[in-house]
Amino acid sequence: MAEADKQTGGHPVESHLEDAPTPHLAADVNVYPGNGKYWWQVPSLLQLNLWLLVPLITSYVSGFDGSMLNGMQSLPVWQEDFNHPSGSILGVVSTAQTIGGVVCLPLAPYLTDRFGRRFPILLGSLTIIVGSAIQSGAMNIAMFIIGRILVGTGGGLIANSAAPLIAELAHPTQRPIITAIYNTSWYLGSIVAAWVTYGTFGLTNSWSWRIPSLLQALPSILQFALIYFVPESPRWLVANGRAEDAEKILIEYHGGSDPSSTLVMWEMAEISAALETEKAQKDSSYMHFFKTAGNRHRFLICFGLGFIIQWCGNGLVSYYLVPVLNNIGITNGETQNIINGILQIFNYFTAIAAAFFVDKIGRRVLFMISTVGMALSFVIWTAISARNEQQNYENSGLGIGIVAMIFIFFFFYNIAMNPIPMAYILEVLPFTLRAKGITVFNFAQFSSSIFNGFVNPIALEAIGWRYYIVFACLIPVWAVLIWLFFPETRGKRLEEVAVLFDGDDITQGVHDKIDKMTK
Repeated sequence: MAEADKQTGGHPVESHLEDAPTPHLAADVNVYPGNGKYWWQVPSLLQLNLWLLVPLITSYVSGFDGSMLNGMQSLPVWQEDFNHPSGSILGVVSTAQTIGGVVCLPLAPYLTDRFGRRFPILLGSLTIIVGSAIQSGAMNIAMFIIGRILVGTGGGLIANSAAPLIAELAHPTQRPIITAIYNTSWYLGSIVAAWVTYGTFGLTNSWSWRIPSLLQALPSILQFALIYFVPESPRWLVANGRAEDAEKILIEYHGGSDPSSTLVMWEMAEISAALETEKAQKDSSYMHFFKTAGNRHRFLICFGLGFIIQWCGNGLVSYYLVPVLNNIGITNGETQNIINGILQIFNYFTAIAAAFFVDKIGRRVLFMISTVGMALSFVIWTAISARNEQQNYENSGLGIGIVAMIFIFFFFYNIAMNPIPMAYILEVLPFTLRAKGITVFNFAQFSSSIFNGFVNPIALEAIGWRYYIVFACLIPVWAVLIWLFFPETRGKRLEEVAVLFDGDDITQGVHDKIDKMTK
């Protein structure tokens, strides 16, 4: 393998320079400190990426929750302990965590911008630990719901700061893939939950659901213990008058402890110049999203993606797999748990694989393949479900066909809707609007989840498979919106992404400042 290929673990350095500060750097400087080694052979990059695992497990909690709730619905003891919740009650149970996420939305960006990216992760982890304890010790449905609300509140605080920390701390050559991997830990949590609930299925007492509830706190315990070992965001440090601290972090982790690193010099120049330009325009409040055409476009993407990833039918399976399987005649609890466990493993590996192709194929292309594939899957899924009902659910082959369509649907969902949204949003938002833009994204996501949480179980109970037609019609609408309003960002540095929204004039000032600072 050529030296250039070794430097990024199998890909030429030049193909990973999207975030290099200026065009001059890509042409004249090898930004990778590995001297021909793979990243895991470079101590500074290995240490950095190991620390990044702490914020990277953030989505684990919500993924664990959805799969755990699916598993609990198949546990006879859980059903008996909480008087067989269904309809609107089941909707409250399933959306309680999302409600908690909405509660923290006004506070989360303030904490992230005021106290740094790490403090909200510490506070959110503690909140999740307390919520998991209450949930696992619940004596009634109200106590169970309160625990889930606290888990959602903590998760919302963490999610608002973990993603910016990863994007602002990762090495420029690895940032696109690492940010795309961020949300795949959702499936890692769902895998653990699915098989834990399968393992406790045979227990005949309340520990069959209390054990999974306790294990939900495990990643939060790790984050609480380790988050202050993770370096703070260099961009946040510069923005808060701590440029020397930021430079030390960049030298240690991006420059391989070389104080004369050209990459670090350019990064510091770019960060300082970009922040100066953004502050001069006062890009610091939610209202600025509506003051320029570029920021209105960014708001549309943040808000739109939050709805799209929740309103394309995935919620039917993520939280209501048991009712879906019941509707097609698969009613055995053990079988339902096995299907759930296998599905989550399948989801995790397809999402991880897709994360490594975001730069090779492109965000926009993957979005379009995903939406078209999901739409076709839902049409076939709906048709088979209708036929299955006509035959009184006696044809086992049709039931197997529906399960297969669930897997096919999630294949198309996972190639874009899991890995890309957060990575894409982090690219299109400037530093001073990043935390607020993620809050907009989370608000849309949580709002649509709450709606689905109340409507989905009622609709499935009332009209069964006919409810699938709603999503079969919505997904093509999302495809059109993506085609019209989501520009491609593949192969572009952060400044070049800004050009797509703000034009050349606004970014020329950044280039001029960088030239002055580095001459």
